[in-house]
Amino acid sequence: MNSSVIQSLQMDISQNIHLLGDLLGKVISELESPELFEIEERIRALAKARRSGNKDAAEGLQQYVSSLKNEDARVVAAAFAAYFDLVNLAEEDYRVRLLRQREHEAFPEPVHESIGEAIATLKKRGVSANEVAALMENLSIELVLTAHPTEARRRTILSKTERIATLLNLLGQNGLYHYQKENAISALQAVISALWLTDRSRAEKLTVTDEVRTGMYFVNSFFWNTLPTMYRDLERALATHYPDVKAPHGWLKLASWIGGDRDGNPFVKSDVTAETLRLHRGLVVENLRREFNELGRQLSVSSNRIPPPPELQAWIDKRRPFPQHVDYIAKRYTHEPYRLVLSLLSNDLAEASRDDMTSHLLGTHEHRAHLNENDLLEPLRLIASALPKSLVRDELQTVIHKVEIFGLHAARLDIREDSSRFNAALSEILRALNIESNFETMPDEVRMELLVQLLRQPIPELSAYPGVTAAAAETWLLFKLIGRTNQIYGNELLGPIVISMTHAAADVLTVLLLAKWAGCKNLPSITPLFESIQDLKDAPVILEQLFASDIYREHLQSHQNDQMVMIGYSDSNKDGGYVMANWSLYQAQEEITRVAAKYNIKLTIFHGRGGTIARGGGPANNAIRAQPAGSINGRFRVTEQGEIIASRYANPGLAHRHLEQIASAVILASAPHEEEIIPKKWRQTMDHISRSGMEAYRSLVYETPGFIEFWESATPLDEIKRLQIGSRPASRAKAGAVNQIRAIPWVFSWMQSRFNLPSWYSLGTGLAAVDDLPLLQEMYDGWLFFRTLLNNSEISLLKADMDISALYVRLVPEKKLADEIFGTIRSEYERTRESVLKISRHASLLELEPVTRQAVQLRNPYVDPLNYIQVETLRRLRALHDPDCEAAKPLREIMSLTINGIAAGLRNTG
Repeated sequence: MNSSVIQSLQMDISQNIHLLGDLLGKVISELESPELFEIEERIRALAKARRSGNKDAAEGLQQYVSSLKNEDARVVAAAFAAYFDLVNLAEEDYRVRLLRQREHEAFPEPVHESIGEAIATLKKRGVSANEVAALMENLSIELVLTAHPTEARRRTILSKTERIATLLNLLGQNGLYHYQKENAISALQAVISALWLTDRSRAEKLTVTDEVRTGMYFVNSFFWNTLPTMYRDLERALATHYPDVKAPHGWLKLASWIGGDRDGNPFVKSDVTAETLRLHRGLVVENLRREFNELGRQLSVSSNRIPPPPELQAWIDKRRPFPQHVDYIAKRYTHEPYRLVLSLLSNDLAEASRDDMTSHLLGTHEHRAHLNENDLLEPLRLIASALPKSLVRDELQTVIHKVEIFGLHAARLDIREDSSRFNAALSEILRALNIESNFETMPDEVRMELLVQLLRQPIPELSAYPGVTAAAAETWLLFKLIGRTNQIYGNELLGPIVISMTHAAADVLTVLLLAKWAGCKNLPSITPLFESIQDLKDAPVILEQLFASDIYREHLQSHQNDQMVMIGYSDSNKDGGYVMANWSLYQAQEEITRVAAKYNIKLTIFHGRGGTIARGGGPANNAIRAQPAGSINGRFRVTEQGEIIASRYANPGLAHRHLEQIASAVILASAPHEEEIIPKKWRQTMDHISRSGMEAYRSLVYETPGFIEFWESATPLDEIKRLQIGSRPASRAKAGAVNQIRAIPWVFSWMQSRFNLPSWYSLGTGLAAVDDLPLLQEMYDGWLFFRTLLNNSEISLLKADMDISALYVRLVPEKKLADEIFGTIRSEYERTRESVLKISRHASLLELEPVTRQAVQLRNPYVDPLNYIQVETLRRLRALHDPDCEAAKPLREIMSLTINGIAAGLRNTG
């Protein structure tokens, strides 16, 4: 890119940051006091001096923060937290302008890592139209929104940051009148004032329905208008390079776990799931009504110019007599049949909005036929077939795409539950029927035999609510709800049933039997989730047992031989460490793909990724391209969790960029190409690295006496668990063990205290176990998986800061224990950093991404004060005799502000 253009854009972002910083300073001075603003500025200056190597500044910063009154600490923490909200928006605005400039300079060639470039690349490689058509027929990308509690910001905060982003975009436009610029700046100050005066922490813990409403806010605000643009991109690229290949319908869609994820969340019950489905449908119905009414005004095409095709006229005639208000439109616009059709569809949606969906699903009302997406698509496509292409390509095609994407359900709702809950429910029922008294404790192969036998037999006579415990009754109600949902509204509303902690093939057949006995005639697909290192190793054997079972093959045939398999990045990392988790996930995908091909099963691997590197985060394009050959095959499903949803999709320009990178990578990874053979020596080396790394990781985390106490004391874990940012409990049980705490607070706590341990620990020991630097460099150069593994660790190492972590270590009561464990961690950090740089031959971390490296370095002096304040606040909280006393309340508010601010500053939570 032209250097003068880059300099101009950098000046713009610098000016925007200065503008936002000045406005924030004015707000603090006006709404708090000039003296408090001066305190904040003094702390900022000390932090910058400390980063420059001034040791006196480091000591001065700690003393200054320690002397702050609680109220002063609150204001300073709020100032830095607000500053990062604003800086993040300025950076996003800069990134969008940079993307526009790159696209402008590349034209007429497509931009790098775009759908256009991917299709053009296939053409250059000589991929035939038939091969591309086959790829398009199989293309399926699905983003799954989850309620994992890593979004530390309230929805009202997000709406204000959206407004600020809009104003920044306005100020970046050329040719504004002076008064327009002044008005925009004035509006900015008003929004920043409102942001400052808004509580960042929630007064009460979120309910599941609150989370569902937040999910629908994301769908409405972020995805509703962005996803259709991807469809147009693909259509345009195919028209250019493969004009005879048609773009597929519904290739990019949304799903959700919010309101359907019961695993470890006792608040997700059948009535909540039914209400979730109602809220999903309600959003789409209202949005489509609005769009149909607007489209009707646009399509005022006269039948005297373009008569409706016979099929469309027949559709209209079948609807007579019209409802009163539609009849008025028919008489007023006699010669505008297309407008009339859209009015009739809008009326259908109005009728659907009056449907008492929750009562139908829970079985308290009789049901009738219900509107479905095909009822909308048929007349819309008939309209499109009649009108000129130039007219269709505008709003009409966009509306058709929205119906294809969102249907009448917004996002498919997955149902997730732990295998132990399903097994416990069935065990109770079997005991009541005198079939088997110890089903849960039976060996897996014996359970399998019994389940196959029961699935072949007629359904026994069961009471309306079999089972004794409330948990078993609720599981039974869930399957009843699944059956009614598919019976009444069709199979588009529900995604798969995801079985967490799948340990055996019998866990899958348990779900199949419960569904059959509950009367589910059209059962959703069943997706085993493999999470631990051992489960990932066992996955191919488990799937082979299922695919070899006639009973299970019957179920698969009802789903066109499609099988979805989910792999968990978070728990595998927590179980085996960074390097073993990544290698186990890679090998599991290879073997799962092999087994599916053996049985001619169409496989979709569902990636349970989070935001941080420890939980499978990182650049999307590289992550997809680094998967084993043949494991994508046009089908890609991935979770989008917590703060990642807003950071990736809130800005339409960045959302489009992220989505085109995903689509580009999936297309290229799925295209015909020569099979890349991974040398046996590389695999053996990776085995050795991962084993050594896992030994080091488990030695620290699971075998070091006192490690739990160190973790709880040297991180803000307890305060994170107290945050009102999710409905789900932070632990699976009350025991204070690493394997009981959920992966998100595990990662979140280490990130806040700047250890960032799960995202790199064990890699250094693993790499050091291979005394062959040329071999490791050869692997780095020639194997995308290995290169991505190391490159991702660089961002984790750069965001970690052992000097800041040392401040938290001082909070550990047992000093000898603290010194020993921190010494081990710090040594591994240095070992990892040194090894990664040697193998990559980089002079510094993130050498290949100078913009990201500079951003982290520029942010550090602003993140550091928040860490200092957080450590001091933890010290004050832990000095209280009663952690829930009145004196703790202002301290908890400061903690919430620092947690928000550090997360915003590092652009990561869990």
